[in-house]
Amino acid sequence: MELRSMTERQRELLDGNRIGNAGAQAIAVALKVNTTLTQLDLWSNQIGDEGAQAIAEALRANTTLTWLKLSYNQIGDAGAQAIAEALKVDKRMTLLFLHYNCIGIFGSQAIDKACQDKRNFRLEIGDQINPLAFSLLPRLASAEDIQEVLGMLTSGLELQNQPPSLPALPTEIAELIMDKAHYWQGVQNTNRLWSDERPSSLKVRLPQGDLSVKAIQVLRDWKRPNNIGDCAFDLTVRDEKGAVQYECAVHPTFVNRNLALATIGSASHPIVRQMREGWQVQVQPSTFAHELLFESLYVGYVDRQ
Repeated sequence: MELRSMTERQRELLDGNRIGNAGAQAIAVALKVNTTLTQLDLWSNQIGDEGAQAIAEALRANTTLTWLKLSYNQIGDAGAQAIAEALKVDKRMTLLFLHYNCIGIFGSQAIDKACQDKRNFRLEIGDQINPLAFSLLPRLASAEDIQEVLGMLTSGLELQNQPPSLPALPTEIAELIMDKAHYWQGVQNTNRLWSDERPSSLKVRLPQGDLSVKAIQVLRDWKRPNNIGDCAFDLTVRDEKGAVQYECAVHPTFVNRNLALATIGSASHPIVRQMREGWQVQVQPSTFAHELLFESLYVGYVDRQ
């Protein structure tokens, strides 16, 4: 698809494609010279601040766009403030959707101020996800990542522009460092809820291998803080044949405003140490699921093969 001459029909294909910041930046370059597009839908594309800033810059040059939908992304205050600055000089925009992002009070205030004198203008900016929700999600290291970092620690790492190098560490010490940093492989599943959609249960299954499970993490972000009172997670662990091995209500170990996080480590829960390939972890939907914005289930492990 040639973005520079994108038609109204073609722009619909961008909705929900997970193009990320890089994709948004490419679209922004084309948007500066596109003379046919009036509506752009970029819902649910994993666009963060960098992508939003690029789109904002493009709005200053574009002469045709009137509708912009950026909901269900990962835009924070910096991206929202950039869009607000563009809106101050934009005279064509009549609709802007930014709900279900990660915009805080400063970004929201900037957008509101930029739009306050606009007539016949529709703005949707409610139901913002706590910015910590995405920063708390574990980094999923690949097997190649694990071996590369382990090799660097055990062979000695030369410092750039410095004569000495870091000492080579015994494998046991290197593995301990990586363990303390939670630098593991893992399986993850997330629900990002649309409007009044009711979620299904979250499930993950461990892959094949000689696995040592390190932790189970569950995270939920709510529309309102009063839902934190119902933040226990109903957890079920099944073996490779589907038989229930463990059930419990897990209470959060970390709470921030609307967000609740529970972490179950191998040191404190024997069931975590018992888990192996083919086992499944499941979290049942909350009784107040209609008040939920985002939830995630993660199981971190080390493959000893």
